[in-house]
Amino acid sequence: MPLDRLIADHATLVRAATSDAEIHAHTLSAARELGFDRIAIVHALWFVRPGARLIFLHNFDEWGEIFLARRYYAHDPALLTARRTNKPFTWTEMVTMNPPDRLGARILGEAGRHGLRAGFTVPVAVPGEPGGCCSFATDADELPPAAYRRAAAWIAGEAFEQARRLHGYPVSVEDSEAPHLSPRRLECLCWATIGRTDAQIALIMGLRPSTVRTYMRDLRYLFGVCSRTELARAAQRAGLIGLDDVFP
Repeated sequence: MPLDRLIADHATLVRAATSDAEIHAHTLSAARELGFDRIAIVHALWFVRPGARLIFLHNFDEWGEIFLARRYYAHDPALLTARRTNKPFTWTEMVTMNPPDRLGARILGEAGRHGLRAGFTVPVAVPGEPGGCCSFATDADELPPAAYRRAAAWIAGEAFEQARRLHGYPVSVEDSEAPHLSPRRLECLCWATIGRTDAQIALIMGLRPSTVRTYMRDLRYLFGVCSRTELARAAQRAGLIGLDDVFP
């Protein structure tokens, strides 16, 4: 089947899906057309705090059970690398981008012995939501051609988006829209996010404390929240605050 047709057919099917099982089945079918026989569509947070809103779909079978039982997710090179890049990567590239430690190397070796010898991972990150990834694996010595991997990346994006739909993501439009902020209010928001008090922000920005209090009051009003903690969460959800702002 032509790759464009495969991508379009998969999108049609998963957009009509009403369960995780359907999304997994349609995505696995498309992956097999591309030369992959194992897939995982996951929110990384699921491994630490399993919950109904978090996505965890896979057919890793025995390897999946071992992965959970031994808590390999804390050291898995694919999950760790997916947190550090926005572009899809092969597992060969991954070893260069983010060299695994001894346990990470052991995980890769064990995965290979359980039928995941070569793989391709697509990171997924949406502001304000748990991060995740889609991984495709095969027992073959080599991955499918680059064009097939690009098709897999499109399929992964659609599968994750439709899984998010079934799990209650994204948040409502009203909650996720970012209000327009002046540069000074945005700077004030960033300082407040890392725990600075109004007095400290006034000193840092060279403003009167009353001006900072006005800025903070305006920010709470614009985001529809009552506290600084809620303000930080709302700003992150809207994509105005990233990890570099929270952990400078």
